[in-house]
Amino acid sequence: MFFEEKRNQFRSFTRRALFLMFFKLLVFIVVGFRLYKIQIKESSKYNTLSNKNSVTLKIIYPTRGIILDRKNNIIANNKISYDLYIVPEEVKNINEVIKKLSSIIKISFKHQKKIVELSNQAKKFEIVKIVDDLNWKQLETIEANIYLVSGLHLIPRNKREYPYSEYFSHILGYTGQPNQKDLETPYIKPLRTLDIGRTGIEKYFNEKLIGIPGSREVEINAFGREIREIKKTNSIQGTKIHLSLDLNVQKIIYEELKDFISGSVVVSNVNTGEILGMMSIPLYDPNKIISKPNLEYWNEVINNPLSPLNNRVTQGLYAPGSTFKMIVALAGLEKGIIDRNHSIFCEGKIEYGDRIYHCWKTKGHGEVNLTKGIKESCDCYFYDLAKKIGIENIYIMAKKFGLGESTNIQLPSEKKGLIPNKKWKKNNLNESWFKGETLISAIGQGYVLTTPIQLLLMTSIIANNGRKINLTLLKNNSEFLPKEDNSNEILINKKNLKIIKDSMFKVVNEIGGTAYSIRSNPDEYLLSGKTGTSQVKKITLEERESEDFRKKEKAREDKDHSLFVGFMPSNKPKYAISVVIDHGGSGSSTAAPIAKNIFNKIYRLGL
Repeated sequence: MFFEEKRNQFRSFTRRALFLMFFKLLVFIVVGFRLYKIQIKESSKYNTLSNKNSVTLKIIYPTRGIILDRKNNIIANNKISYDLYIVPEEVKNINEVIKKLSSIIKISFKHQKKIVELSNQAKKFEIVKIVDDLNWKQLETIEANIYLVSGLHLIPRNKREYPYSEYFSHILGYTGQPNQKDLETPYIKPLRTLDIGRTGIEKYFNEKLIGIPGSREVEINAFGREIREIKKTNSIQGTKIHLSLDLNVQKIIYEELKDFISGSVVVSNVNTGEILGMMSIPLYDPNKIISKPNLEYWNEVINNPLSPLNNRVTQGLYAPGSTFKMIVALAGLEKGIIDRNHSIFCEGKIEYGDRIYHCWKTKGHGEVNLTKGIKESCDCYFYDLAKKIGIENIYIMAKKFGLGESTNIQLPSEKKGLIPNKKWKKNNLNESWFKGETLISAIGQGYVLTTPIQLLLMTSIIANNGRKINLTLLKNNSEFLPKEDNSNEILINKKNLKIIKDSMFKVVNEIGGTAYSIRSNPDEYLLSGKTGTSQVKKITLEERESEDFRKKEKAREDKDHSLFVGFMPSNKPKYAISVVIDHGGSGSSTAAPIAKNIFNKIYRLGL
């Protein structure tokens, strides 16, 4: 019995041992096969995964390109700004740290709460921004107390700076953080926190200015902490942009405009198309908008009914008034409908259909030929001319001079304006064109709308004897300037253009001319030009004929817009100007003197 029991026990043990050995062998085979698959068969796959887990690519943000005026004055630069960050992994209690920090620098309770939330959501060793663009007092305080609070990091970055903000605000624009739509742009997408151009030159040339990002390939451990740098590619600073603008000319324009509420001035070289000066008022300070905007200032700007952010030079739409009469005159001359001797008798009004159309001079101008019509800006002369040539011929001539079309100046959101014709009215208003509307259009009123920069282009083409020209904000020879294939194309018969130029000369330099008061010293230079008055409020017949009404001081919003276009020197034009003063009254009383003062100062600077 004893031996039988022992034999049974041995058999049971042997079975268990064999089963155990078999199980171990099976496990070994399974594990071995798995290791073979991982290490041999799928080694490349797992090596790749290993690299992804241990190696990461960090973007090195580029420095934005600077912007200079034509004389190499830096007008948009970069300066070092400091942001304060915290690494949640490096602190034991984020709430205590933020509370302690708020006793050192002011942090609102709402912002404290937000920082804590972001810290709790942050990935391993991900930094969380606490304050951006620290002022010097904040920076000094933090540097003195940084050892008291764990996990804090001061990180420098480049911030945009505009040293002459009051002179260039509408041209340069400003930078700011990209929005969701911006991030869809391929070159912006990898630079999510880098400021980009939001308006002006900053926006137009953003891709050039932004630069090329660099990168750091770094090894990190399982906790996300950087171990070593494997490879580094330096970033490349954005392209340097040379503008055609002259700081001195900007200062001159500013001095002439600073006492007005709203308006604009733009000055160009008639031969090259380079813009030497451009200013729109009211101005704004881009330094208070970029990066960390002054909210009080920002709200003040966007709620201002005068819209300080709008560049009136390219976005302001105005009836051109009598500055448009040169276009109508040229349409008549080119069609051979009139010559310079064509005349009418102006008695202060003209009947057409069932309406009466009034001249600005109630008692009329008497006998008027083409030259006198422009010189004294006789409305009746151009009413009569409009009847003869029709709206379509006016439309064609206006388009030749760039009116109602974008000038393609290097600024975003340029307005096209409007030169109406029969087709436009039918398509947009579903109405037929009335003959009387041709008369109103002929004096630059009605549906006709232009921008100040379009009027500058028109004047430049007249000044340079009809040669087409491309206006530009870039200094000549810039690599970004398009090739001008049609720079020598003559748009208009030179003899006809000479008639117009002679008439513009008499506007300023002969008694009776609407701008005779601004005639210059002939020993220095002579100026040619044309005044314009853009009516903003309809005048009744009773008001027109009332002496009391004409003498009565009007509220600003009821006053007409004041316009002047011109060029100098008259005999060999070099500079052209367009001046528009919102609600400034007549062109002769306000806009013309501004143009004279600017030209005088430019001449004496020897530019």
